[in-house]
Amino acid sequence: MSTRIIHRLILKFHQPNQRCIFMTSRQQKHSTYRTRAAGEKITKLAGSASMSQMAASKPENPISIHQEMVDRQVLFPAQFKVAGDDRIQQVNKINDGRMVEIIWKDGKHSKFHSIWLRHTCHCPSCKIDVSGQPTVALTEIPLDDLYITDIDLTEENVLKVIWKAGDKTHQGYLPSSYLKTYCYSDGEIERKSNAARMNFTTDTKIPEIDYKEVMESQVGLYQWLSILGDRGLCMIRNVPTELDQLLKVARRVALPQHTIYGDTFDVIDVPNASNAAYRPIVLELHMDQPTYESPPGIQLLHCIRFDDKIIGGDSVFADIHHIVDVFRQEHPDEFKTLCRVPVTYETHGYGDAAGRELPVHLQIRRPIIHVNNYGHVVAIAYHENVNGPLQVDEQDVEPFYKAFQMLVQAVRTWPYKYRVRLQPGDMITFQNRRAVHGRAAYVSNGGQRHLHGTYINIDEFRSMLIYLQNTVGDGSLIKRMGLLDMY
Repeated sequence: MSTRIIHRLILKFHQPNQRCIFMTSRQQKHSTYRTRAAGEKITKLAGSASMSQMAASKPENPISIHQEMVDRQVLFPAQFKVAGDDRIQQVNKINDGRMVEIIWKDGKHSKFHSIWLRHTCHCPSCKIDVSGQPTVALTEIPLDDLYITDIDLTEENVLKVIWKAGDKTHQGYLPSSYLKTYCYSDGEIERKSNAARMNFTTDTKIPEIDYKEVMESQVGLYQWLSILGDRGLCMIRNVPTELDQLLKVARRVALPQHTIYGDTFDVIDVPNASNAAYRPIVLELHMDQPTYESPPGIQLLHCIRFDDKIIGGDSVFADIHHIVDVFRQEHPDEFKTLCRVPVTYETHGYGDAAGRELPVHLQIRRPIIHVNNYGHVVAIAYHENVNGPLQVDEQDVEPFYKAFQMLVQAVRTWPYKYRVRLQPGDMITFQNRRAVHGRAAYVSNGGQRHLHGTYINIDEFRSMLIYLQNTVGDGSLIKRMGLLDMY
């Protein structure tokens, strides 16, 4: 049997049946990762031979601790491209072992608390294989009596840490790439928050990609999603005009997000429709489904038919985050009001449910604008025409309406709008929480305008983009896309 398989078997049968926080002396005796007694030299594991003696008895090609983590699938090197040079020059215990300072080869410094390192230990007792889910029970870690007794480099890219709490110890391992990527000291979190800011542009040409590129390679899929993630919208050209193509494209990313309109919907002219989208009237710029606590993140609209005889009906888009960024500079007081005072969004359909699958009454109160702890705008919910009864303190009624009016005016007069007359075979894809969309009124003249649509959950889109960024791309942080993610 090969050395590699033996190591894997040891790790497999080492997994405890219950959560392990600190190991007693009995547990240490039977553990693959042995801990040392208080005061014992780092070169000797508890009750065992010295490191030099152990090295002499090791197999010729031992698997490194780092490789064991990769084999257990609790560490994926691809996700740490952004870390850069993760070599450690020096590591020091500070604050009597309550913290650790790392000096990196590139000259940067990082500090980590003992509890943070303990909670993220990568040893087999602390992370489940494949998922990497931690098994450390925080309630069992004595915060006031947790100290690091020893810490050093077992390999160039792995730290060995020994924690002590009372008469219990635990020995674990942490990859340097993980520590460099998730450093939280010296302003790193604010730097990451700044790096996540959206890129704004006054270029109103919609970026494009060909259908075959999206469907036939991971590189093409990544190009589409990265454009969509960075710019907020992207046109896919030359899509076959069969109805099943919409879900084929969507499923390159995730299953469709089901809403009150089903998995898919058709934007066509319907006589006496209760939804303005199904009438040939103008649609002001808006975000779909703001009545949901988690509104759809990505929208895909596939043009199946758009007859030449139709006058009007052009699609319009604008970057609501760019608009709000300018609004904040020009109207700071009204901006603060829209961050503080909640609007009411409401959609209802009783009786025949207005053509929906089931009766509907969605209602939510939320601020139009959400900011994080650094004051950066992270999410916006904007729609001027699905407002329910405003439910706020009386002193906030007039300030809210004044601020909302001003925002609506800013949206309507925004000079950097994207305009396009969709053609059969076009599929416009956009971030629903960023690229507000609308439509010019149209006269059919006996022709037909048919758009087939669906949504993708924003978290699943973001998940696929991060995966592709870390495997096909350069591993850099992706931009915000309207989630309530405090980065």
